[in-house]
Amino acid sequence: MKIRPPTALARVLALCAAAVLPACGDGGTDPQRLTPNEVGGVYSVCSLRFTPSQTAFPVADLLATVVNPTPPAPKQPPSLTLSGQANAYQLIYTRRSDNFLQQLNGGVDLRQSEVVADFPDEGASEVVRELLLPSALAFTFADGPKRLTSAGSLTYSVRRSDYARAAGISEEGLQERISGHLDATFTTGACP
Repeated sequence: MKIRPPTALARVLALCAAAVLPACGDGGTDPQRLTPNEVGGVYSVCSLRFTPSQTAFPVADLLATVVNPTPPAPKQPPSLTLSGQANAYQLIYTRRSDNFLQQLNGGVDLRQSEVVADFPDEGASEVVRELLLPSALAFTFADGPKRLTSAGSLTYSVRRSDYARAAGISEEGLQERISGHLDATFTTGACP
């Protein structure tokens, strides 16, 4: 069988397709992403709860057990600041047990209607351990006032000791890792 060279028309069609398809993205349906300017601001921490998958275990309300929502002056209440310039966040709170200021910085991925915060590995961050944070958490963004809510659909596990401390219970009888999800709400307005 003899292989024939492509015709001029076939070459032109191939070149046109190669030039046009990347410009179309995924067929012209590429969604508009949020921008740092749209989501940027200082958000109050309204709720922060870890709900274990095992329904017999209590919910760990982190604003009641770990975070001091009204720290003594001059410390500020807990907040999540999203940069208006870059894909970055800063989480600040005062630890309830000793009134020490805690801080966590990291990056965010901005999507069509979501802000995804990336957190360090639990082995590398005391803040991640005590707040029972996953490696990444997606928040749905709403405007007027700006509001971030986690869907609570991501199930992940945390260390038994961290969960027990946050839930205010004994570690006795708990498995090594506790699976669950985080429900969180942040707003630039007043918390409901």
